[in-house]
Amino acid sequence: MSRAKPRIIFYHLPRTAGSALTYDFLFPNFPLWRRIHVNYDSQMTALHRGKDPRSWPWWRRRWIQLIAGHMPFGFAQDFPGRSESITFVRDPIARAVSDYHFCRKHPANPAFASAHKLSLIEFAEADFSYVRNGQVRWLSNATYGARFANDEAMLEQALKNLAQMSFVGITEQFDASLERLCARYGLATHSGHRQHKNAFTPRGNSLSEEELSVLRRHNSLDLVFYEHCLERFGAPGRAAGASG
Repeated sequence: MSRAKPRIIFYHLPRTAGSALTYDFLFPNFPLWRRIHVNYDSQMTALHRGKDPRSWPWWRRRWIQLIAGHMPFGFAQDFPGRSESITFVRDPIARAVSDYHFCRKHPANPAFASAHKLSLIEFAEADFSYVRNGQVRWLSNATYGARFANDEAMLEQALKNLAQMSFVGITEQFDASLERLCARYGLATHSGHRQHKNAFTPRGNSLSEEELSVLRRHNSLDLVFYEHCLERFGAPGRAAGASG
């Protein structure tokens, strides 16, 4: 790896427009043999189209310039050379709603049946999928088995890991985030592709006060985390009652 061009590791937090970023913008900037998509479940089993490069010889891992997908924080340690980590975050309420509707539309999802049987409130109360503090759980590595004494410790770890990120984008400001990201790493924007791939929330969806209250309660850590990210990005605070 060139010292001037560190490897980019994109930690895709679920339902944050990470698929659009990966396939429409990041991948076109790298040759096939220089990029890799990973998709690990909580047991570190490679799912769907994801590969598992941990068993590759070091010389093959050394040449990878872009790693993108679902993986535990710290994945860079398995790759020789200098790496920089990036991620995108999303308004926690909008992300939780999107998670619920995503589960309703994918029969292969473990929570598919429950998402169809339960209301949004019931789904959140039962803690299916990642509708509760999903971003903090992923970035703290709680999703991958990390254990914490309490929620505050989990949030603290997520913020520590966030501080090690070289770039943090905001899904609600996707275009501005993409512009900054491409400028930082000298990437082409491929502006012909602007369709987000995670638009699972029905158009015109609105939340009741009860739904908002429940989702805010179950995403209290993510709300703190998101405000921290907005401050780092230099963006205004989240709009109360966002439901996208």
